[in-house]
Amino acid sequence: MIENVLTTIKQMLGYTAIGLRLKSGIDFPYLAQEGFSSDFMKSENLLHAHSCDGNVCTDKEGNPILECTCGFVVSQANDLKNTLLTNAGTFYTNNSFELLSLADDPRFRPRNKCIAHGYQSFAIFPIKAGNKIIGTLQINEKQKDAFDKETIHFFESICLNIGIELMRKDAEEKLIEANLELAKQNEEKIKHAAELIIAQELAIQNAEKAKLTDQLLTANKELHQYTYIASHDLQEPLRTVSNYMQLFEDDYHDKLDEKGHKYLASVNKATKRMSALIKSLLDFSRLGQNSKLKQIHLDNLIKEVLIDLNSLIIKSNAVLEIGTLPQIMGYEIELRQLFQNMISNAIKFQKKGEIPFIKISSNELVDCWEFSIEDNGIGIETEHYDRIFEIFQRLHKNETEYEGKGIGLANCKKIIQLHKGKIWLSSKPGSGTTFFFTLNKSIL
Repeated sequence: MIENVLTTIKQMLGYTAIGLRLKSGIDFPYLAQEGFSSDFMKSENLLHAHSCDGNVCTDKEGNPILECTCGFVVSQANDLKNTLLTNAGTFYTNNSFELLSLADDPRFRPRNKCIAHGYQSFAIFPIKAGNKIIGTLQINEKQKDAFDKETIHFFESICLNIGIELMRKDAEEKLIEANLELAKQNEEKIKHAAELIIAQELAIQNAEKAKLTDQLLTANKELHQYTYIASHDLQEPLRTVSNYMQLFEDDYHDKLDEKGHKYLASVNKATKRMSALIKSLLDFSRLGQNSKLKQIHLDNLIKEVLIDLNSLIIKSNAVLEIGTLPQIMGYEIELRQLFQNMISNAIKFQKKGEIPFIKISSNELVDCWEFSIEDNGIGIETEHYDRIFEIFQRLHKNETEYEGKGIGLANCKKIIQLHKGKIWLSSKPGSGTTFFFTLNKSIL
């Protein structure tokens, strides 16, 4: 997901290079990057100073010695008197060559590799888990004046979200590890201990499990904070850009030539796409939250979906053949979105001049229901079978031909997983695709 986010940011905003460091042991190597050369990565991948024999250099107290601007940010040396850092601990410069003339450079053992590689603007944002820095987001640009305060605030918000998501992921993994360890301990104790001892140990284990559950609940609350930030703070800079661009277009419309109008249209299009991507991420993160399980008649649900898609069906002359569908226990809103996405995709990804034909059927298995949605569309190459379920992965770059943000099937996969199911497909390019998925009979 981080690689997809970096790629999206680089493509949307056009920066020369972008990378994300994540703590590993005592150092902070790059977890993912786009645009940095192999020479740059070889010299800058690690932040600690190393001796000729490869050992980490330490100070008199035995602490590893950090180097350069990244080490300066990681050290949290953000006293508010330091004009090189924002209040959030971010370092950025719009003219890196000015750093060479600082009389008293506070950075740690500057390497100046960014300057040597011709990056005139660069910014380093801390990624925090609580009060600890666990990584950094780095953006480098060949041109001067690449950043303003709103841009810096925008990426500080993104780093806050990344930190929250990593904390939540860590809490989930610890809970899974704890549950596995508890299961193993329970099995051993059942074999080798008396019932009283087992009961006592289980009480202790349950207390630990309750503690870890509380940690997971705390992480989920922080995820709600991410949702708030995504819907407000991340959108606000985009709204500001959009408003100013509209004012600029209104005030200078008659003064701009054809090229100027083209530039304005490109900026507006990129702003709207970035806003849509943020909203898509928000919708993806909300799936399954605050939803209640209930008995759902899928026949009735499909009828409601077809009413919602009525204009699209009429416009495309689509023909649908729907078999008898079961009654299941599930999340109604999410299942409605699942079938709506699958049907609209089957209509949208169609050969020109062809009438879409869609067949929906179900089959009862022992512990689940298996569904199939067959179409006569453009089909999918075998090598893309896994990729299409990843977030923001579009096979068709031309949005005018096949519009979308590359998140529909990612949403479908997450909804199916909420119902303890799986999704797969069979396709023949040029002849159509059949998607198969299962929904478990019991998801409690």
